[in-house]
Amino acid sequence: MRRTLLAVFTVIGLSGCQVSQLLPSPDNGFTCITGDMGEWMMLEQHYQQSRPEKKAAMLKQAKDDNQIIIQAMLLSQPDNTTAQLKRSIELFEQLDLDKTPQCDAEQYLLVRYQYTQAVMTLQRALNTADLERKALSAERDKLRQQIEALTRIEKDLSR
Repeated sequence: MRRTLLAVFTVIGLSGCQVSQLLPSPDNGFTCITGDMGEWMMLEQHYQQSRPEKKAAMLKQAKDDNQIIIQAMLLSQPDNTTAQLKRSIELFEQLDLDKTPQCDAEQYLLVRYQYTQAVMTLQRALNTADLERKALSAERDKLRQQIEALTRIEKDLSR
């Protein structure tokens, strides 16, 4: 019996199987989103360094291939438009990410989702600040014109 067990474990060890794969695993109550994070990061870097027409082609390819994760990640870049960021958030929400993920890939996607939300908030704040700056600039120009008009009237009266 001992020789049989030793032979079985030797064969298993030589075949490359791990004992943990042979043992039944308990149901942890979660499912993992899987994916190659290295590939995702390389695609993302390639997207960031590409020209606009190449970016559009990459997005179209991801959409045609129904690659929701890739679309979400590419659309989540900080230099993208508010509409693209909003679409990215919608795609991340389609993934139904666990708020306490047990898997590395899902945890990475959750961080990206939160990052995209923060970028969107920042963009909105910057847009609001820009609109306020433009309004103040217009008000300043209007006051400057009024001052110039009053100065002209004052000069005309003093003659």
